[in-house]
Amino acid sequence: MEFRILGPLEVLDDQRAVLLGGAKQRALLGVLLLHANEVVSTTRLVDELWGERPPATAEKLVQGYVHALRKQLGADALVTQAPGYKLRLDPRALDLLEFERLTDDARGAELPDAVALRRQALSLWRGPLLADVALEGPARHTVGRLSELRLATQIERIDAELELGRHAQLIGELESLVAANPYQERLHAQLMLALYRSGRQAEALHAYQAVRRTLSDELGLQPSQELRDLEAAILRQDESLSVDGRVVQAPPSPTEPQKPPPPRDKSPRAFRARRLRGRFTALLVAVVGVAAAATAVLLLRDGPVPVTAPPNSVGVIDPKTNKVVDAIPVGPRPGPLAQGASIWVGNVDGKTLWRINSDTRQIVKTIQLPATPTGIAVGLGVVWIAHGRSGQLSRVDPHFDRVTKTIDLAGRALYFPNGSIDVGGGWVWAVFGNSMLARIDPAGMRLSGSRLVGQGPAGLAVGFGSVWVSNSGDSTVQRFNPITFEEGPLAEYNVGRAPRGMDVGEGVGSAKAQSG
Repeated sequence: MEFRILGPLEVLDDQRAVLLGGAKQRALLGVLLLHANEVVSTTRLVDELWGERPPATAEKLVQGYVHALRKQLGADALVTQAPGYKLRLDPRALDLLEFERLTDDARGAELPDAVALRRQALSLWRGPLLADVALEGPARHTVGRLSELRLATQIERIDAELELGRHAQLIGELESLVAANPYQERLHAQLMLALYRSGRQAEALHAYQAVRRTLSDELGLQPSQELRDLEAAILRQDESLSVDGRVVQAPPSPTEPQKPPPPRDKSPRAFRARRLRGRFTALLVAVVGVAAAATAVLLLRDGPVPVTAPPNSVGVIDPKTNKVVDAIPVGPRPGPLAQGASIWVGNVDGKTLWRINSDTRQIVKTIQLPATPTGIAVGLGVVWIAHGRSGQLSRVDPHFDRVTKTIDLAGRALYFPNGSIDVGGGWVWAVFGNSMLARIDPAGMRLSGSRLVGQGPAGLAVGFGSVWVSNSGDSTVQRFNPITFEEGPLAEYNVGRAPRGMDVGEGVGSAKAQSG
């Protein structure tokens, strides 16, 4: 049998889940597994299950739970031994003991091997320790200690990867860890160092100011001497901060001249607006959300033609004439837009979703969302919402006009509030501000796979057998295999500063760049 407590409690017999009893029986098994191959007294078990107010029959109840567990686990596994009980098992059968073995092996290994061992150890965690078990006694402190051990292992692994020069790949993960552990100064120091080594000195200093404000405002404390010394070293560009002992050079400015792109058969277009079906056939829509009269520039046909629409509206554009034929008022700060049988527009300030009737061109429903929408996609019979800052994904049922489920995927992003979403190949795809690309199984709305992408991913599109991501933080576009997540070849083009959008069509991918 296999026992798993690094997450929800699970027992597997030949890869099949063993059905356990009620909450108290599961709690008793959880305590025995925390002390595997050790005797746990009956008194201790009573404390763990009921705390300070046990029932008069508590010891008899414990005996009943033990009897039921023996039927499921075997009499040889759970034995009576004064003054209580012992759960005997092979250390390799319990994920906690395997985690401890791997972390111990990592301490004496060479640097690359130590990283691999710690990654293997951390992969055993499926969530908070005994996530679905309620404990009332001292075992809660054991759970807290082991959770701290998990975080310490993550920090040790990141230290080793920084030493190996993998700073750029760690930034997204560190942003998530910092958001989840705002008072853990070692993580902030690692993030500052990773940003600095990636040529992002200003952001490294901003990260210091962020933790200084958090500690001061929430705890009344100042950063540790280690953090203050690191800030000073970054300011003077201390050579000791780099991997090779040289001063870290900032990346080239976007305004510096670059090599022209290689010739193409067709001129690249800055971005494409999606053509709509139904009554909007042969029309384009563009969201206009500025405070004054606005111009949305669409590069259509052979050259750019300015298209003007009122502020805070959805402009309906005839692509034959490039003229705005209608403007649908939607209120302040409209954001992402998608089209199915209806037009769906996210409201950034109000954290709402507007539904526009394609026939009447009127808002017919305002749906409250759990967080700020940064991307919308329609597919597989529902509407999908990405919340880039919070790292969440929501599903909206268009039949009932309400959010039916929201899941946490990426954690809160520290610097980039971006995010986007698309549907393709039977999957839902999303990118979040902490540099995570996620593949979601729409049936169970569960994470199926993920990987780190560039800095500040803002645009996402699925098409032509690839997943395409535009990153506003480092002005890059990436292409990934939807099965293996391997990054594929992509000719480089200057897409301007901070590309924000992405689309695929007519045999090419296109990115929308932010001007200014």
